[in-house]
Amino acid sequence: MPLIIFFLLATFWFSEATVFENKLTINDVFIYFKTGSSKEIAKYFDQTVLLNINGKNGDYSKNQAEFILRDFFLKYPPLDFNVLHQAGSPGPTVFYVGSYQTESEQFRVLIKGNSKSEILRIFSIDIIKTKM
Repeated sequence: MPLIIFFLLATFWFSEATVFENKLTINDVFIYFKTGSSKEIAKYFDQTVLLNINGKNGDYSKNQAEFILRDFFLKYPPLDFNVLHQAGSPGPTVFYVGSYQTESEQFRVLIKGNSKSEILRIFSIDIIKTKM
């Protein structure tokens, strides 16, 4: 009997942790761009992610995309990130355009994702250098 109670409590605890994780919002992603945290951004990635960083693009797994984004943040440490525009279609697809600022460079960032049941899954990120 104690084993059954333990199992039920453990199941409840893990389900609560999953619900909490799913409550994270796109605003968290914006904060992670400001801090350069590829690990945290990767939590929102779909199983595969289309990355385009200054014309170098490809479809990558979540893990590969995380490492590529980490390398970008190491090469171009963030100074600031601002959301310039956000839009959605009648379906679950959402778009966000932002400005990523480093000490000497500025980039335009386009984030595309699906938002189903309050869970954001990013399927594409474009990061393109702009003139200052």
